[in-house]
Amino acid sequence: MAHKPITITNLSLEFPHKVCFAGFSAQILPGDRIGIIGRNGCGKSSILKMLMGVMDSTGGGISGLDSLRIGYVPQTVLEHGDLSGGERFNKAFTAALAQNPDILILDEPTNHLDQGTKHSLMRMLGNFEGTLIVATHDTDLLNQCIDKIWHIDDGKVTVFFGNYDDYMNEKGIRLSSQHKLRDSLQREKRKLNLQRQQEAEKSARSGNKKAKDKNKMAFGNMSSNAQAKSGSKISRLGDKLEDVQASLGQNRLAEEYKPKFILDSAYTQSTTRLLSISFGECGYGATPILGDIVLSMDSTDKIAINGGNASGKTTLIRAIMQDPAVWRKGEWELPKPQGIGYVEQHYTNLDPNKNVEDTIKDRNPSLDSKEIRKHLSAFLFRKNEEVFAKVKTLSGGEKARLSLAQIAAKPPKLLILDEITNNVDIETKQYIVSVLQEYPGAMIVISHEQSFLDQLPLTAFYSIHDGTLK
Repeated sequence: MAHKPITITNLSLEFPHKVCFAGFSAQILPGDRIGIIGRNGCGKSSILKMLMGVMDSTGGGISGLDSLRIGYVPQTVLEHGDLSGGERFNKAFTAALAQNPDILILDEPTNHLDQGTKHSLMRMLGNFEGTLIVATHDTDLLNQCIDKIWHIDDGKVTVFFGNYDDYMNEKGIRLSSQHKLRDSLQREKRKLNLQRQQEAEKSARSGNKKAKDKNKMAFGNMSSNAQAKSGSKISRLGDKLEDVQASLGQNRLAEEYKPKFILDSAYTQSTTRLLSISFGECGYGATPILGDIVLSMDSTDKIAINGGNASGKTTLIRAIMQDPAVWRKGEWELPKPQGIGYVEQHYTNLDPNKNVEDTIKDRNPSLDSKEIRKHLSAFLFRKNEEVFAKVKTLSGGEKARLSLAQIAAKPPKLLILDEITNNVDIETKQYIVSVLQEYPGAMIVISHEQSFLDQLPLTAFYSIHDGTLK
């Protein structure tokens, strides 16, 4: 299955309103296992389409693709609409492998896959002998199946050698070096500003003394020259500092993650049992989905629920939310529906026709405009155009942040999160983690992504298997 090296030369993707990347040059060698990462909308899927020859770049080109067999599975598999997302992916993946491809290209392959199916996929990818190129946000896949990272960020593509953990270590070293350089430049700039101020004060004092006009003029020229040189140095330092700040780019957002939760006195005083289910059953119509349910939660418990696709996770959540379409049997002590917050991957909790500010105002009418702006700032909505943007114009990552800001404006007694890391980039995922680590109330998290769950302060872990919660 070995193929000749594929050469990428000065590849660019630019639009009138933004530059996704420019001047990207690299080689793809036989057997490479490349993971493409970056924020939503940065151009990951576009690079895959360029490699397949179905999309043109706006600059540069790719050579060496002639006569190669390429197997491809898109992010959204539209065929077999009667099947689940996982089943549709499996059919498309099997068809791609059947071509005996030289290069296998996958776009977000683990979205909508349960843990068991995802592990099977990664085993098959581990056995694949050809060249693998994957666009993904899944850090488990990036660690187990990838040995080279292409990171699209700030208008360029940077190549890292190793898996995701290696990439994060190298990135940390680079960031540390940039932070040290920034701090050094700031100290030098402050020192020069102080020297310039002292020279100006000295010049002013000397100008008040009586002296010959000739001497005064000479001193004034010397002082003026010194001031000009000092100003030039400060300007150059400012330019260098601006370059360093720009190179830090969006990575600096990690320092700004300071989410705030607006709690009333009743919320902070609550320490009682929140939820209790004994001998529980639930289902639809005449069909039971889950039985023998035993579950209890206090007001600060945080639990995860895992299970295969169609195992009954969503049915259980709907039963807890007291959805009238789901019947319940047994003993169910549940919070009132208005005391439950629910966020899922499609963000149906948000009104698409509202703007960002009104979304928070509707959640907590007691907040004035100044308080809302301060609250939104903690969730990185800071500019007027961000605050007054319609929800329907927001990216997936922005909707995730707004959903969390909405919840934090008036935290519910119980927060339920249903696969909210599907389709969000790694940076947004880390933001979600930082918020949930600080969440003060009870929480139920449904997720198939173990690396995400590992970062949360969970008090218990449940799985659903064969219609039973364990």
